[in-house]
Amino acid sequence: MAEVVLEKVSHRYPGAQSDTFSNVDLVIKQGEAHALLGSSGAGKTTILNLLSGLARPSAGRIFFDGLDVTGASPRKRNVAQVFQFPVLYASLSVQENLSFPLRNQGWRGARLSARVADIAERLELTGCLKRRPDALSLFEKQLVAIGRALVRPEIDLVLLDEPLTAVEPATKWQLRRVLKQAQEELNATMVYVTHDQTEALTFADRISVLHEGKLLQTGTPADLYQHPAYEHVAYFIGSPGMNLIPGEVLDGVYRLDGCAIAPAPGLSPGPCVIGFRPEWAEVTTEGTEGPMVTVTRTRVLGTRGNRPVGIVSVDLNGQSISTRQTLDVVVGASARLKVGRDRVVGFREGIRLGSEAAHA
Repeated sequence: MAEVVLEKVSHRYPGAQSDTFSNVDLVIKQGEAHALLGSSGAGKTTILNLLSGLARPSAGRIFFDGLDVTGASPRKRNVAQVFQFPVLYASLSVQENLSFPLRNQGWRGARLSARVADIAERLELTGCLKRRPDALSLFEKQLVAIGRALVRPEIDLVLLDEPLTAVEPATKWQLRRVLKQAQEELNATMVYVTHDQTEALTFADRISVLHEGKLLQTGTPADLYQHPAYEHVAYFIGSPGMNLIPGEVLDGVYRLDGCAIAPAPGLSPGPCVIGFRPEWAEVTTEGTEGPMVTVTRTRVLGTRGNRPVGIVSVDLNGQSISTRQTLDVVVGASARLKVGRDRVVGFREGIRLGSEAAHA
């Protein structure tokens, strides 16, 4: 499996007025499960096509293990791809579908059988080997398509273009589990395209968030959740997303509705957007410092210590805020919003205050 490097890569489709994306720098580590996350039109599938060789960048270069493959054909890139809808040979059994890439390379006999059996066992397909695709569920068909991508041991890169889109919601988690387990055991370099943050957060070692033709941030799921570099990353990651409220920095302190809520050491004074995750704050009717809010709704998610916990929605001067906490507050009550110290993120012009991105 290869380390993949994109160096200042841009792409514009023929006849388009602007680039789909521009100046993308990205390193996908050898053996890494990497997700490209973004809404429709962000450029995720285009990057996948550039990696596979189905398209060529308008500018920049692409390297596999230090080898420039920018102009290489798909055949020479040693890449396998899995699409949204599984593409299998209907007249062949599962075993024959899995064997097909290896037979084309001259594999025969016990070596071939052992490799197919190994992949089938990793993907929990052993019981399906004699069946044909028309006798499989959509879930099983996609597993076979993934197995065919993984069966060649010398493959450099596996590309997955929203492989769970067509799978029934009840079985998506199972496919993610099996795929992630196989990826780790085989040390496979995988690039996984999705618009679903749950898929990205539960599958990938690192995630690259794309938005409006830019790669905004690359990091681990924890990095993106706790230290978003952009407002878009802050509210795109998380359910609910990060609360983003107009505030200010004054005298080294974040202030929300005139109330000091957290220290902001070293930051220049002025208006900003204050961000905090729902679980970084709580709403309370007990005496505390913090802006006054009105509780508008509560939603139970479960219990903790025999107390209901869930989402509390409040209104602050027409701005909706969500917290994740025990449900001790009453809808319609006036209460205070208490934000955890050192758990606040500030943004100006969509970029995190004090981050390297602010100076890019």
